[in-house]
Amino acid sequence: MADFSDHAHKARKLLDESEKKTGRHSVDQLIAAAQVEALLALAVAVAGRQRDADPA
Repeated sequence: MADFSDHAHKARKLLDESEKKTGRHSVDQLIAAAQVEALLALAVAVAGRQRDADPA
């Protein structure tokens, strides 16, 4: 789970830095941003399933 989250956060940081430089995202960057958001959602879902599956 940490791998998903780490990679997604790094990608989001790179996209944010790029936006600050240019003031906007290109089409490819918008697609990448959507992929980052999907990856973060996947990481949250996986973490939730793992938490629910672990007997307490």
